[in-house]
Amino acid sequence: MEENKELEVTDNSDSEVPRYEASKPRDEVHKSKKKKLGKADLHIHTTASDGMGTVEEVLDWVENKTDLDVIAISDHDEIRGAWAARELAAKRHYRFEIIMAQEITSRHGHVLIYGVEEPFRMFQTLEQTVNWAHERGGLVVVPHPLSYMTLSVGESKLRSLFSQEMGIEGIEILNPSIAGYVRRERVKEVNREEWHLAEIGSSDAHFPRHIATAYTTFEGHTTADLLTALKNHTTKSHGRYLTIKEQLQGAGKQNLRSLVVLPADKIRRGVATFTRRKNK
Repeated sequence: MEENKELEVTDNSDSEVPRYEASKPRDEVHKSKKKKLGKADLHIHTTASDGMGTVEEVLDWVENKTDLDVIAISDHDEIRGAWAARELAAKRHYRFEIIMAQEITSRHGHVLIYGVEEPFRMFQTLEQTVNWAHERGGLVVVPHPLSYMTLSVGESKLRSLFSQEMGIEGIEILNPSIAGYVRRERVKEVNREEWHLAEIGSSDAHFPRHIATAYTTFEGHTTADLLTALKNHTTKSHGRYLTIKEQLQGAGKQNLRSLVVLPADKIRRGVATFTRRKNK
């Protein structure tokens, strides 16, 4: 890989929406001209799964350090973080809106589901996962697609899904992580020439400081506006890739949580559920 500066490229440089650093305080955001498009970060993790920021820390960061209009707490195979965010937002009346989401681990890779308010089992097929979401009125986005550096849905599996006339709404064109970086050009190419799915830019943030490094723009500013744009495939991706230094900061603790603490918690909860059912 080339020097870090290559990782700092941005998409859609001709956009009318200004780019603000994720760490820039809200009161410093230039307001001489009202935003014409809404901004959303639809891939954020908390300590409900393998993120390093609590729900409260994440929401406070979004409120004070970004100009996002809509966010999604999309923890791995876990919806408790999204519910906690909704409950906290109802008390504090944040200026942004929250959409229910979860990043589900299917047998064929991770899948982001939006607008469904109940949990789903891990390790189902991609087809089962997509069907489950659509039957409940949810929308489906494939995160870090085609990547060989994390659990991702591959190109052949997506083609198989489409050949069965099973659609999804969007695909992450810009995911700032190294997992999103390695296949970025192929993803943009095949979506532009063949798939024409809604373009999504999301931070995949596991630390609050990375929120809004990538984001999605859409007509309007509300969750309803965003969902309409996703269905109509009119969203656009923006942002930058994290530098190697940014990705390494705190990576040890985060990987420990992801690879050891979180799996142990899932095993504990699974045993507890099995025991309760057995004793009924």
